Amino acid sequence: MTRIRFTSLFGERIGGIESVEVDATQVDAALRALTERYAELSRLVWETDGRLNPAMAVFLNERQLRPEELGITLQPGDRIDIIPAISGG
Repeated sequence: MTRIRFTSLFGERIGGIESVEVDATQVDAALRALTERYAELSRLVWETDGRLNPAMAVFLNERQLRPEELGITLQPGDRIDIIPAISGG
C-alpha cells in the first residue's frame, strides 16, 4: 500500500481527509486510484485529456517528480504528496 497525502484543498472536498492509502504499482496508477475513489478530486489532479494538471506538484518520498516520471514503480512504504504548484513573480 502507498500513502497519498494532500493539502486541505483536497481534504475539504472529501470530508476533511488528509491522506489515503491505495494499492498501486506506479505513481500514476496510485493517483488514478485516488481519483477513482474520490471522483471530486479528478478535476484537480487531471486535465481533460488525462495528463497531470500542471497546477499540481507530485512528490515521491519528498522528491518532486516531473510529469514524465509518473510511471515510476512504487516500493513498499513509499509516500506520495500532491500539492498545488506555487507560481508567481
